[in-house]
Amino acid sequence: MRVAVRACLALFLALALAPGPAQARKPVAPDPAEARARLSEARARVAASEAETRRLSRQLAALEAARDSEARRLASLLAALWPLRAESLAAGVPAGSDWAESDRRYVWTRSLYEAALTARQAFDAAAAKARQGRLARDDAALRLLAGQKESDRAFSEAVTSRVRELENAPGSRAGDGAVVLGQALEATVAPGDASDRGAAAEAGPAVFAPPPGGLSWPTPGKVLIPFAAANQAYRQGMVLAAPEGSPVAAAAPGRVVFTGTLRGLGRVVILTHDDRCHTVYACLGDSAVSVGEAVSGGAPLGSSGYCNQTRASGVYFELRFREKALNPAEWLAVRR
Repeated sequence: MRVAVRACLALFLALALAPGPAQARKPVAPDPAEARARLSEARARVAASEAETRRLSRQLAALEAARDSEARRLASLLAALWPLRAESLAAGVPAGSDWAESDRRYVWTRSLYEAALTARQAFDAAAAKARQGRLARDDAALRLLAGQKESDRAFSEAVTSRVRELENAPGSRAGDGAVVLGQALEATVAPGDASDRGAAAEAGPAVFAPPPGGLSWPTPGKVLIPFAAANQAYRQGMVLAAPEGSPVAAAAPGRVVFTGTLRGLGRVVILTHDDRCHTVYACLGDSAVSVGEAVSGGAPLGSSGYCNQTRASGVYFELRFREKALNPAEWLAVRR
């Protein structure tokens, strides 16, 4: 009985001393500078992995070309030997009018067999090197994929932390979500970013290159507000007309690197298309994707909602290359 009483008292004290909902410690938001530094490091690792993957791909192509060359040489020798084998099977003995001719045929046939054996050994060696090269390239590709996922998480964290910092800053324009988002995206490039220096800069092109045929329109509605100069607030993007609840689609294949809500923009989804190219979809009523998810071009991302810029339903769309806003209308596919 005493043991039970003591247990009840211990449980009561534990519950009494435990912090309540109001006392629970709030999760500490990541420091924006630290988040940008992690993103810079992740991007540098991705750049190195991309360079290594390209090098191993070129090496693999050379090894496979050498293997194919040996295969053709072996095939030609076997083609020369096959008529002799067929003749031997048909006649039972090598044909020849005299001993000298038979001797010449023997020497010639033997040289062909030896050449074929050497060619087979060379082919096997070249094929083994090609297999090793492919394994090395595939291993590098897996490391690149893991690095891209790490970079995507770091990007999402950097954008989120910077958005929270801007929203909580005294006198900030937090109500203008497009301005906050633009500043947060531009801030993902830390000063001295390793991914923008030296050989690492070779990881991506210096100018934006759209997919063949251009980007797909996120929604078929007309342009309500066009892109304008970068210093004119939300006009770093464009607003498209869309009845509330209309599907919003990805402009190109990519990976989801951010989902969240911003004051003045509603729900926001950001896709990365590699080479530091991003597309932004905002004013969404809901989203159907999560960070880290790969989507194909035209895949549904969510549905349109209320757009604060037009005081009506619509979709806000941005195109960014190396964190700088581009005019989407110049890169979207021609409507038919």
